[in-house]
Amino acid sequence: MRPGVRNLSDPFANPFMPRVRSLVSAVSLVASPLLVLAYWLLYPAYGLLDPGAILRAIDGRAAATTLADVFAFGGTFLAVPASLALMRHLAPGAPRLAMIGGGMLVVGWMALMGLLACDPVAVQIVGHGGPTNAAVDLFKSITNSPLMLALDVLALFHVIGAMLIGVALFQTSLVPRWAAVVAGIAPPIHFSANLAGWLWVDALTWVGLAVAYGCVARLELRPPAG
Repeated sequence: MRPGVRNLSDPFANPFMPRVRSLVSAVSLVASPLLVLAYWLLYPAYGLLDPGAILRAIDGRAAATTLADVFAFGGTFLAVPASLALMRHLAPGAPRLAMIGGGMLVVGWMALMGLLACDPVAVQIVGHGGPTNAAVDLFKSITNSPLMLALDVLALFHVIGAMLIGVALFQTSLVPRWAAVVAGIAPPIHFSANLAGWLWVDALTWVGLAVAYGCVARLELRPPAG
């Protein structure tokens, strides 16, 4: 190919593509935690662990559960490009933490996406007879299956990975120190609040995470050097 002539057959040679990637990354960094927040605010069975209690909470609230799941799947889906963006920005200053933390984030969010499948199953169960003893036993056998238990363990990676990303943000000074601290402490607080059923404490962690990751999103939107 002659010098100065761009290869139009190569999509990566198009200068528009990096800007699209940056825009997607920036939106994902902020939208992902906000969509997950919307899920928890709408989810009728927030903070419940017992299969019977979950079915009873969802019973008669199928529409709210389905709407909540739309936000949840959107948030977990966008968490992947958001995690990759964090890894990309942190790699020069903290390569090991970026790789380990970002990798754990991706695995954890993908596992969470698998766990979310339990919600549509619960909706279908209560829609065919309600939370009877047989329905509770069926749902319990599903949630306690080896596959779901394995996904439960892998889902914890999104908490550990986010904490490591917070440490990397603090070490590299990529964002203000307060944002790095928020990014590091929000995930374990969310996990604890979720188990305890403290919805509004949990909600604050997702807002804080969106603000902290928004500082990274600003880096994505900066005009290219030169």
